[in-house]
Amino acid sequence: MRVNSAFTGFFTKRLMLGSGIAMVLLAIFFIASSFTEHSGRDLRVKQVNIMIRQTGHRLLLQAGDSTSRVLPVTEIKEGTFLLKFENEFVFNHDSLMALSQRLLPKTQFPSGYTVTVNDCMKGGIVYGFQVNNTSPDILACSGRSQPSGCYTIEFTFPDFYEKVERKKADNDQLTESVKVDTQVVNQNLEELKTATFDSDIDQRAEKLKTTTFDFPLIHVVYGGILVLVGATLLIGHFGKNSKPVPGQNQDYAIIKEPVPELAALGSFLFNVKAQRLLLGNEAISLTDKECKVLELLHKNFGELIPRETLMQEVWINDGVFTGRSLDMFVSKLRKKLSLDPELRITNVHGKGYKLEISLPD
Repeated sequence: MRVNSAFTGFFTKRLMLGSGIAMVLLAIFFIASSFTEHSGRDLRVKQVNIMIRQTGHRLLLQAGDSTSRVLPVTEIKEGTFLLKFENEFVFNHDSLMALSQRLLPKTQFPSGYTVTVNDCMKGGIVYGFQVNNTSPDILACSGRSQPSGCYTIEFTFPDFYEKVERKKADNDQLTESVKVDTQVVNQNLEELKTATFDSDIDQRAEKLKTTTFDFPLIHVVYGGILVLVGATLLIGHFGKNSKPVPGQNQDYAIIKEPVPELAALGSFLFNVKAQRLLLGNEAISLTDKECKVLELLHKNFGELIPRETLMQEVWINDGVFTGRSLDMFVSKLRKKLSLDPELRITNVHGKGYKLEISLPD
């Protein structure tokens, strides 16, 4: 049974709109979650790195060494950081324990941590202790001092990325939820393929199939692809809605011309650009010279403009001009303005012209 074409078109547009929005939201979520996950892990590592370096710095100062360097802290495996020193040094067990507990507080490490001191030459553990929130701390060999030697210190944090991973798990759960919504839209599009649609709808339906992404870089790449697909669907939806309906408003572009800025001139509207006067439904055309003369008179309404000024402004590019030419154009303008009996061009003998409104007696 074929679906009614009008209903099918309506339903298809709604699915395209929903698919486009879902694709864009999913893409934004993929990209944002990738950067959030990595920025969270990086920030966590940097914070602990600074704390451990500060511990090493204080340990050297207590040993009377203020010149040798604390070497860069490295994460030798997930949650385990190695602290190295440039030179040999002497340290006290209690000092290392106190510094660790002060600079690496339990409040920031709910699962606790383990500190072990290794001999660089022999490779064995010479000292260690454990700080724990859920069971008593293991603090061995207190009150002793370690002789001068080459030492490295390991700081191990169980469940170091627990918060980051928990947040990632929440993000993954939300991702799956969005995927399910998108898959529902895809199933609806598959069902509509039996109706009469354009071939480009089928192609877009294939592009909407979701894929599981495991790596942040992949998230970013495929997130960008999803943005393009979603944007294509949205543009297609709104683009079709914005197309003009055949047979409707066909003459609109001809009748609806851009309205130029019109100047009021008595009862007239003076369109300088189009060189004409408008009075009701009547349009009176002006020649180029007539328009220039009237424009000067209008700009200086009620003021006397010398004949020489008018002739110079209007006939400046004509080379030779006479006062008779000016009088002739003024005479023509008077006739065209005669439709408004109160508007007139007054001649001040031997001086010039002015445009004014004559008040009724």
